[in-house]
Amino acid sequence: DDYEHIFSLDAVHAIDIVLSDEALRELRRVPKEYVEGSVVVDGEVFDKVGVHLKGSGSFQDLNGKAAFKIDFNRYDPEQSYHGKGKLTLNNMTQDETQLHEVVAYEAFRAAGLPASRVGYAWITLNGDVYGLYSNVETWDRDFLERNFGNRDGNLYEGGYPLYPDSWDHADFTRQEARNFQLESGTDVAFDDVLAVTDALTTEGDLFELTLSSLVDLDQYARFQILESWTGQWDGYAFASNNFRVFVDHGETGLLFMVPTGLDYCFTNYGGQLNRASSPLGRECQANPDCNQHFSAVLEETLSALDAAELEALMDQASTLIRPYVEDDPRNVVDERMLDRSIEGMRTWIRTQSGQVRRWYE
Repeated sequence: DDYEHIFSLDAVHAIDIVLSDEALRELRRVPKEYVEGSVVVDGEVFDKVGVHLKGSGSFQDLNGKAAFKIDFNRYDPEQSYHGKGKLTLNNMTQDETQLHEVVAYEAFRAAGLPASRVGYAWITLNGDVYGLYSNVETWDRDFLERNFGNRDGNLYEGGYPLYPDSWDHADFTRQEARNFQLESGTDVAFDDVLAVTDALTTEGDLFELTLSSLVDLDQYARFQILESWTGQWDGYAFASNNFRVFVDHGETGLLFMVPTGLDYCFTNYGGQLNRASSPLGRECQANPDCNQHFSAVLEETLSALDAAELEALMDQASTLIRPYVEDDPRNVVDERMLDRSIEGMRTWIRTQSGQVRRWYE
C-alpha cells in the first residue's frame, strides 16, 4: 500500500492533468470515454494515462467544475501510482461543507463496513485551475483485497450506473438485475445477483433462511443503519441509488453492500430514514425474522461511532482545506455558507446516534 499517503489529511496533493487539443475535443464530445494524456502528482510525472470525466447528479463538463477519473495503466499495463491503478477525483459540488465524504466514509469504516479512504487534491488542467477536489479511493481489486481479504468475486455498480447517458436502473428485481455494471470479476451472466433477486420472492418462514445463504444480513443491517446515521437519503436503502455490491466467490459466497456517493449526506431531505424503499431492505424489514438483524446489530453499530473522534476528523480536514476553498476559482460555497454548513454538520454528528436509536428501536 505504497499509495496510502495520497489519502492522508497531512496535505492537499497537487495533481496537474495535461491533455492535447485533440484529447480535449474528445472529452467535450464523449466525456465518459477515456482519452490519453499525462498527469503530474506532487511533481511526479506519469505519461500515457487515461482520463475521463465522471459524475451523475454532480456531473459538470470542462466549462464547469468537471470531476475526473485517472487510470494509470489504461495504456501502459505496467504503470501505476505506487501500486494504485486509478484515482477518483470528485468535484464536491453537492457538498456545502467540502467535508461530507471524509467524515461519512470514515463513519462507515468505523462501523466495520467496506468503505473508501478519502483525501484532497488541487487540480489543474493544462494550467487552468479547477480547484479543490476530494480524492476518494477507487473501488477496485486492491480495495477488495483490503476490505474482504480476497479479490475472488464480482463487484457491481447499481442504481443508475450509466447516468446521465442512460436512465437504466439496476437493483434486485427481475426487470433490473441485468442492469448492474460489472466493475471487477468474471462475467457470470448476473447469476449471483439474480439469485438474490429470486430469494427476495421467498415467502414465509423460509425467507430469512434462504436470503441469509446469499446475503450477509448483519452486514446489510449495519449498512442501512449507517445510511440512516449519515443521512444518505440518496443511497441504496432509501432511494435505490449510489451503491455497489460485492459478491464474494472466495471466502464466504455472500453478497455485501459497499457505500458509494456520500457527498450528498448529513442533510435531512428524507425525513425519517429507517424504513427502506429499495427491494433488499424493504423485503427484509417486512419479514419478522429478517428484520431482527437490525435490532441485533443496532447498539454495536452505534457504539462504534465516536462522535468526538469524527468531529476531530472534521476539524482536521476543515483546517487543512479552508485556504484552498477560499482560493478555488470554481468554488460552490462562500465563507458564510461554509461556516453555517459546518456547524450544522457538527450538530448532526453529536446528535444523530440518538435519532437513529429512536428510529430503529
